[in-house]
Order: sequence, then C-alpha cells, then structure tokens
Amino acid sequence: MVELTNDDLNMFSAFEKITHVMPTDYEPSPTMIVFLVPVAELGKAIGKNGSNIQKLKDVFKRKVIIIGDMADPELFVRGMFNNISILSVEVQNIMGDLAIVLTIDEKDRGIAIGKEGERIKAAKSLLMRKFKATIHLKTRRSVI
Repeated sequence: MVELTNDDLNMFSAFEKITHVMPTDYEPSPTMIVFLVPVAELGKAIGKNGSNIQKLKDVFKRKVIIIGDMADPELFVRGMFNNISILSVEVQNIMGDLAIVLTIDEKDRGIAIGKEGERIKAAKSLLMRKFKATIHLKTRRSVI
C-alpha cells in the first residue's frame, strides 16, 4: 500500500479542483509534473484547447503533462511520449524483469529525454512504480 503525504494530497486536491478529475498518480520534478488520469477522463482533465493544463501550470508554477493511465506497458509508454515519432516499443522479459526498449528518431532524442533528463526520469519512475519495469531509449537516424 502506498502512503500519501500531505504534499501528495495537496497536489491531488489542486489537480481535482481545476480539472474535476482525480489523478491516479503523479511524478513531480523541479520544473515539471506528470499526472496520470483514467483514460476515459483524459479529455476532461486536459480541458478544451488545453485550458486546464494552462491553469495547472499557473498554480504549480511548472510545466504540466497529463497522460492516460494505461494497464498495458507499451500503451503507457506510447502515451508518455505521444508528441514524438516512436519507431518501435519492445516489451522484453529479461531474467524475470520487464524491460521496455523505446526506439525513436534521433531528431527527437532531446524531447524524449527532456530538460535536464526529467522527462525520461519521470517515465522511469512511473514505469517502475506501475509495472516494475525499466525503460531504455534507442535512437535511429532517419533515412532521407
């Protein structure tokens, strides 16, 4: 059972007050917060034209990313990195541990890693908590 701190409860409460959706989990970093919400509530959480994301950004004073909470690790990773061109997602069982190999175009590497590595760190943390899985990033040069 996961214990929630007062900070966690305050984050969840502020998120729900603005979006009217209760998040299932979140991952904070100094300049970004990733919230997981039920897939059916994703549009409501984001708001029309991303209006809720802007409100949340103003409240939390950092970038906010909202993704659908998927039960399948591959779909979860695709949702986490939905703004980049994903070439493949391989879910592998390596000596009893789940490993996800995400192959992306080399030009999207910076976006996938994020400022100071915080996007990939958030993905690693959420995948470990949710699926007991690790993520590995591979890049491939696009052929022009």
